[in-house]
Amino acid sequence: MLAPLIVAAPNRDGVSGLFGKPKHLVVADRFYTQTWRLPVGPPVAELAVGVIDPADYHLVYDIAVNRDANEERGSIHFKCDWNVSDVDGKRLMSAEPPKATLVLLHGFAMTKESMQWWAIYFAKKGYRVVLVDLRGHGRSMGKWIGYGAWEADDLVKVADELVRRGLLVGKLGVFGESYGAAVGIHWAARDPRVAAVVALAPFSDPQTAIPEYARGINPKQAAKVSDATFAKAEAKASKLAGFAWSDVNVVNAMKRVRVPVLLFHGGYDSWILPANTEALERVAPAGSRREVMPQDNHLSLMMRLDTVGPSALAWFDAKLE
Repeated sequence: MLAPLIVAAPNRDGVSGLFGKPKHLVVADRFYTQTWRLPVGPPVAELAVGVIDPADYHLVYDIAVNRDANEERGSIHFKCDWNVSDVDGKRLMSAEPPKATLVLLHGFAMTKESMQWWAIYFAKKGYRVVLVDLRGHGRSMGKWIGYGAWEADDLVKVADELVRRGLLVGKLGVFGESYGAAVGIHWAARDPRVAAVVALAPFSDPQTAIPEYARGINPKQAAKVSDATFAKAEAKASKLAGFAWSDVNVVNAMKRVRVPVLLFHGGYDSWILPANTEALERVAPAGSRREVMPQDNHLSLMMRLDTVGPSALAWFDAKLE
C-alpha cells in the first residue's frame, strides 16, 4: 500500500494542492498574463504553465509567527493581497521590459497557484515570472512523479518553449520550495541556461526525506512504519515508476551545478530537517550561501516575503543582471 503513495501523482484523484478546487482555479486563471499546456516526456505527460509579467500589483502583505518556547509549531497568521487590474478592469502592465525571467516551482502535492504571492513579489520588482504545475500536480498530467528523474528534463522543455515563444527575456533563474527546490537543483545541474538558483528547504536525498517527511506531518501514523518497511516500499516504488533512486540524489546533482545556489531553511522545520541543506551547502558551488530562519518551520518559511524575499531578490538582481 505504501509504495504507490510514494510515486503516484498527487492529483490522481483530481486537481491537487492549495487553490486546487475548480472554482478557485477559474479565479486563478485571471491572475496570469497568458497560459498554455506543454507536452513533455518520456514518460508521457503534459504540463500546465502560466506567466505573469512585471507590473505594480499593489501588493499588501503581513505575517506573524507566534511561537511558545515549548511549542514546536506555533501559529502562523498570514495575509497577502494584490490586484492584477486597475479600477477600470484593465490589466496592469509595466512600461519597462522584464529585466530577467524566473521560473517558480511548488512543493509536493501543491500547485503553481500556491506560489502566487511569490510571483507577484518578483513581478512587482521587474521580473517575468513563469509558474509550472510539475508533472502529476495541479492541472498537469502524468501517472507517476520522479523526484527530479523526469522533472528536470520537463523543465528543459519549458525553457525551450519560453525561447520559442519569445518569452525568455534576459537570464534565467529558478526559485523553488521543498520538492520544487530539489527539482530546481536537478534542473540547474543539466541546463546551462539556469543562471541562478534560490532553494527553500530542499531535501538532500529523497530516500531519507520520504520517511522524515511522513513522520513530520503525521507522526502518529508514520511511527507505526519501520525504517525497513519504508526502505522496501521505496524499492518497490521506484520499480513501479521506472526510475532509480541513485539518479535523483540531490547532493549528487548539486555537485554538477555550476552557478551559486542560495539555500534557505527554517530552524523549526520538522518535515525536512535543516541537516538537508547543511549537506547541500557542503557540496554547493563556490559563492553559494545558506540562511537559516530561526523562528520558521516548513510552512511558514514558504510565506516569508518579509525575510526570505529581500535576500532572494538581491540574489537574483546580482546573478541575473
